[in-house]
Amino acid sequence: MHPFEVLAEPVRRRLVELLASGEHTTGELEGVIVMEFGVGRSAVQHHLRVLRDAGWIDSRDDWPNRYFHLKHGVISHIERFVADFRRLWDQRVGWNGEERFQFEPQLSRKGRRGHGKDPDDIWLHVFD
Repeated sequence: MHPFEVLAEPVRRRLVELLASGEHTTGELEGVIVMEFGVGRSAVQHHLRVLRDAGWIDSRDDWPNRYFHLKHGVISHIERFVADFRRLWDQRVGWNGEERFQFEPQLSRKGRRGHGKDPDDIWLHVFD
């Protein structure tokens, strides 16, 4: 599962944030998520299962609690995908980093009403 797909769901993103701070019990995680998102305990269990199936978290049983923690290397895994996007961004075509594109929005007929100007005289430079 792609990291951005895992993190696209706000509940899973919050679970990862919580688990990044250390190991937590199921009850602690459920308490926070239920309070913040207003979802049921079964929804929290579903998202924990998705994270476990994606290989992001692991658990250990210490009766009567189950403790969840992020697997080693998950943050590095996310950083690698972000670095790939950074590399693509830095190598983008047609941009030297100093030029700024001028944007001239095309106003519809409705957008020209009440301006009192000739539509050809309307020049908006959004990025100036």
